[in-house]
Amino acid sequence: MNRREFARLTSFTALSLSHNKMVGGKVGFDEFPNDDLIKSQSIAAFKRFESVWNFNDFWKRGNTFDACLTFADAMHHKWPGDEEVIAMQKRIDEMLEENHQFFTSIDPGKLWADDFGWWGLMGINARKHLLRSGNKTLADKYTNLSIHLCWQQERDHAYDFWDTAQPVPHGCRNRDANGQNKGVKNTVTNALFFLLSCRIYRLTLEENITHNEKYLEMAYRQWVWFDSWFNLEKYGYLQEIVSGGALVHERPTAFFEGSDYKDTTHPTWEKGWVWSGDQGMLLAALTDMLAIKNDLATWVIKNKINPVFKVEEFENTLKKYIHLLSKGIKNALIGNADDIIREAPFNANFGPEFGNDYLAGRGIMMRYLRKLNKQITHIDFSKNTKATAAAIWQTRDTVTNQFKPEFTKIENDKLYVNQYRKLTGAGDDVYKWQIDTMNEQQKFGVCQSIGLDAFGAVVNSLSD
Repeated sequence: MNRREFARLTSFTALSLSHNKMVGGKVGFDEFPNDDLIKSQSIAAFKRFESVWNFNDFWKRGNTFDACLTFADAMHHKWPGDEEVIAMQKRIDEMLEENHQFFTSIDPGKLWADDFGWWGLMGINARKHLLRSGNKTLADKYTNLSIHLCWQQERDHAYDFWDTAQPVPHGCRNRDANGQNKGVKNTVTNALFFLLSCRIYRLTLEENITHNEKYLEMAYRQWVWFDSWFNLEKYGYLQEIVSGGALVHERPTAFFEGSDYKDTTHPTWEKGWVWSGDQGMLLAALTDMLAIKNDLATWVIKNKINPVFKVEEFENTLKKYIHLLSKGIKNALIGNADDIIREAPFNANFGPEFGNDYLAGRGIMMRYLRKLNKQITHIDFSKNTKATAAAIWQTRDTVTNQFKPEFTKIENDKLYVNQYRKLTGAGDDVYKWQIDTMNEQQKFGVCQSIGLDAFGAVVNSLSD
């Protein structure tokens, strides 16, 4: 037997053992026997993504391709000289050309504010990828898309510049650009604009782009909106977890005469509602603010924005929120029975009304968890991302390598619902995504992107 055949057989045996361990209980570190196996599974996951990514849904397409780009970045960082990884990077260049053509075919007036957030973030990652591959022309097109269209649309059509909203002024409404729908000031829209403003400002620093203070200003305004809500503890927007930590709700609500935060539609609201994707994006925005704290302090003092602003206090507050959210995720969004990352058990998440949108949340959260500084959070998610990636792989369609919406065992799901209820006092008996009416290719694309986010997080942990 030659060396290559021996390696193939031992890898296959290891994978079979991995499957048996997962079925029997928890999935841990040793379920990925070696880096080569992780790489081969990751490449297989991407090849399936190639056949399902090109669907016609604006926000889902932007988000799923952002998952692909962050996954590809992790693969490049770990295996920069590998032939398969290089070929994958080149294929993504071609996909980005097609994706940009899709974007320019869309009427922006018909889009919602959060749609621009997803594409704006993806555009920044696309620029990074394209500059690495030497395609500056397309990279600049994505920069223009991200800054001059997506960010500008959110600022002009979603941000509330008036001081009148009660109990917290400003913030962003998830409304359509044509103004046909008023929308609500939910978490996803505000976290997206918060994070996008931070990312654009950091990009301007890296590339010495001037006239960039407006992005820092909007990042600060969004910070103030979130911090103001978090300090109004009686409304419970930042929900404390019994065993420690906190989770941010799907939207802030305040039910009193004159409140501007009473709308329970767009989509239909459920008391206590938490979505995994919000946790990841807010954590990323807070972490970005930590990276630009000194620039912010200089800007605040220069413009006399806040005479009592102290950078040390600002830093400590950011770190407090980052730790609370990280611990909240660890305690409440991961199953104790199997260590797998989960969606909060709410009918509002699982459908049938909007399950096809909230399906992507677990992947979005893992996308940002992988970049957290463990010295700040004091929490390590590498075991959980590995367990989640292993479960996603083992429950795939073995013929196509298509990942599925559910990848956990029903008995563990029931234990998790009880776990979540004990910690938060909320949650529904829901175990299956109610997405029977979802377009099949969109479902395949979103599910595959969740897997790419999981494997990207695992590959990233290999480089730590």
